[in-house]
Amino acid sequence: MSVDGLINNAGFSRTTGFLATGPADHAAMIRVMLTAPVELSRLVLPGMVARGWGRVLNVASLAGQMPATGGDTLYGPIKSFLIKASQGLWLETQGTGVHVTALCPGYTYTEFHDVNGSRDQVSAAYPKWMWMDADRVARIGWDAVEANRPRVTPGAANNVLAALGGLLPDALALKMVGGHARRLDRL
Repeated sequence: MSVDGLINNAGFSRTTGFLATGPADHAAMIRVMLTAPVELSRLVLPGMVARGWGRVLNVASLAGQMPATGGDTLYGPIKSFLIKASQGLWLETQGTGVHVTALCPGYTYTEFHDVNGSRDQVSAAYPKWMWMDADRVARIGWDAVEANRPRVTPGAANNVLAALGGLLPDALALKMVGGHARRLDRL
């Protein structure tokens, strides 16, 4: 099998809270969003390195750069793992012709919120200027992997939020994401 490009883009979310979500749903979420990208990357990267060319784009999330939120407790930590794993793979593939990038979008117009049943909540909780078009986010991701950037966060507002999440003391950052969860009726 010869694969030149891999895009790991699995959306999965459980917004009912950690305790109200069954173990099987937690396991499925981990399998889809964490285990599958790792296994797929492990499957295709050796061939890419051997051929001297390949691209891996892991769609993580702005949530992976922020403290975990209540109500969707595993989503952010899983996306954080995907960012860190992508950065490690980026380091390991330097000089091989293989590029690995973590794409960390914020709110993006896709079917994700329709599938998890949160469209009305998130649309009411956040202004339109915070949302990005999926085509634009995909273009930013592709340009970043072509430029061999280890991580990219599309949008000025998302970059400000990511910086705040990394700079604020834990107590303040948790208060910020707690407000996010309350706006979405998850806490």
